[in-house]
Amino acid sequence: MKTLEKLNYKGFVWPLIIGIGLYCLTPWRPAGLTPQAWEMFAVFVATIVGCITKPLPIGGTTLLGLVAMVLLGLSPIDDVVNLKTGVITKGILSAFSNSAAWLIAMAFIMAYGITKTGLGNRIAYWMIERFGKKSLGIGYALTGLELILGALIPSNSARTGGVVWPLTESISESYDSKPNTPSRKKIGSYLDIVAFHANILSTALFLTGAAANVVAQQMAAQKGYQITWVSWFVAAVVPVFLAAVIVPWVLYKIYPPEIKETPNAKQWAKDNLSKMGAISVPEKIMATVFTLAIVLWVLSGIFKVAQLDATFVAFLAVALLLLTGVLTVQDVFSQSGAWNILVWLSILVFMAGKLISFGFISWFSKTIQAGLHGISWGIVLTILVLVMFYTHYFFASGTAHVTALYLPFLSVAVATGAPLGLAAMLLAFTTVINNSSTHYANPSASILATTGYVTQGEWWKNNFILGLIYLFIFGVIGTLWMKVIGVW
Repeated sequence: MKTLEKLNYKGFVWPLIIGIGLYCLTPWRPAGLTPQAWEMFAVFVATIVGCITKPLPIGGTTLLGLVAMVLLGLSPIDDVVNLKTGVITKGILSAFSNSAAWLIAMAFIMAYGITKTGLGNRIAYWMIERFGKKSLGIGYALTGLELILGALIPSNSARTGGVVWPLTESISESYDSKPNTPSRKKIGSYLDIVAFHANILSTALFLTGAAANVVAQQMAAQKGYQITWVSWFVAAVVPVFLAAVIVPWVLYKIYPPEIKETPNAKQWAKDNLSKMGAISVPEKIMATVFTLAIVLWVLSGIFKVAQLDATFVAFLAVALLLLTGVLTVQDVFSQSGAWNILVWLSILVFMAGKLISFGFISWFSKTIQAGLHGISWGIVLTILVLVMFYTHYFFASGTAHVTALYLPFLSVAVATGAPLGLAAMLLAFTTVINNSSTHYANPSASILATTGYVTQGEWWKNNFILGLIYLFIFGVIGTLWMKVIGVW
């Protein structure tokens, strides 16, 4: 006899109370906000709270938020053109055209190919043979790998989904550390969250580390400050490398793996490599396609050609794996994690975009500027950095966050007397380190927070602590370093 699926109905309580409460306050909304802007804010906040209380898996929760948008008249199903003005209102179906979400989905499928062929295990055994004497050493190895890839691959999600996560997963499973089981704490949980923070550091080190960095560069230029690849790297190098030393160690202390030392790891890895034998044909094809994807991702950062778009490269790689028989169509559609992320990340990014188009973010930035009038620039800049950091809880896209707040905040800082170079770089770095917040903070978080190795509570707790460390390293030590090199 068929029965209904069990739901966490208690999880609906707080999203409904908060969402309905905010919606009912629409007549008393702050001056300068349209009813649509406030209603969109209510839906967005309720959806985010739902992602925390989890009445449904996050994909289902965000779908409910999307339905609420339509029912409240905040967005049509399909695009609507105003014949008088020619303005196009984007419908909710356009949410699923988000290229970053598709990139992640394809990267997940690529990662499955690495696992299926055994290539991931081979590379994992090789890494364990060289760095596996201690789990902390593996954490540093993953961090070093990310820092190298940051200069080569201009997409933080491509680095995580296409390269680092498959290796992290393979290493974890090599130690019999499985997701969604108690064994995850053996080493997988630690390596998963270290890989995430390594991605943040690789993004912070290079101007080309992520698209949001380039957006900040372009907006800084509008205020008259030119950020080059070299100037970004020089300003970032000290705080990033200091964090690269500190962060894996801090996580080792506050979120320790059960396996700390593996004195027999070298011989164990050698034995497993011997058992695997010579590299197989599927492994060779997978390695070739994998390398091709990396090369094309690198070239996409040099040559701005549509055919080299990072998302297209991921599609191309999956297509080649299908054509060569490494993957089957069934393999592609069986990757529920990929399609789940495609749904919920697309919806959250779409909602954040609506907050911008309805004017909520513009109102917010103007309110901040008015409230800080007459305060010394040092205090103003500190407040702006903190607001830029913690408002990322309302964003599912670093690029959207930078687009909405970077230029207004930079303008406020400079207007109060803050040095242009310091304000430009410090706010730019903040737009990177603020990704150490939620499980939807950026595409890399979307990948690594949903692997089954780290619970949502552990993710928020550990990242809150690491966020404070980043604020100190970049805000204090980074500021002093930029004084030394003459940025201000």
